Amino acid sequence: MEHLPVEVIGNILSRLSAARDVVVASTTCQKWREACRKHLHTLSFNSNDWPVYRDLTTSQLEILITQTIFQNTGLQGLSILMDDVEEFLGSTVIAWLMYTRETLRQLFYNVRTAPNVNILEICGRQKLEMLVLGHNSVTGVEPKFQRFPCLKSLSLRYVSISALDLSLLLMSACPKIETLELVNPEIAMSDAQVTVELSSPTLKSIYAERINLEKFILEADSIQRLHMKACALEVFEVIGKGT
Repeated sequence: MEHLPVEVIGNILSRLSAARDVVVASTTCQKWREACRKHLHTLSFNSNDWPVYRDLTTSQLEILITQTIFQNTGLQGLSILMDDVEEFLGSTVIAWLMYTRETLRQLFYNVRTAPNVNILEICGRQKLEMLVLGHNSVTGVEPKFQRFPCLKSLSLRYVSISALDLSLLLMSACPKIETLELVNPEIAMSDAQVTVELSSPTLKSIYAERINLEKFILEADSIQRLHMKACALEVFEVIGKGT
């Protein structure tokens, strides 16, 4: 192993992805530390992965994640899934995202913060290709300033969003989206609304689970895969050539 180039070691560590394994591996020797620092592509922080997380205070956990992220350059994949952790400081999480956003291609984000962090505002206009967002709220979508020119896959899980913002996000903010996943979203409707209408010329696949609406209309010419699970919809209509 000592003869492997640091770039190859970085690729190996990127396949581990879990931060706990990367941290342990980086203590092996100086070469592995360099690989972690300069050639690591992915990092994953999951509260279920590392039992020691449960023994840390929220502040200590913030410091640990901050140190690990800031020791690396060029991260392309970042996963922060903190189901069992209390609220992080919004400013700390913003620092993580600002540090990595220019190189990120994939972001898996399930973090409770105070105040709420606007992922669209921070990561818009960057190179993100996949966004998985959980247990957060999305408000005030502004396609001009929160545009995702490269995003192809969007997953919203237990997310609070208005019908208007969902429509703007799909139709205007994500011009290249191909895959959409909606799992138990809390979709706010105005008093005059009874229908959620979504339109995308590029959308190919949609997965919907536990959606409770009166009427859902999807306009998409390229739909190849449609899967609905446990959805309480009075009317679901797909309009397009591919249906």
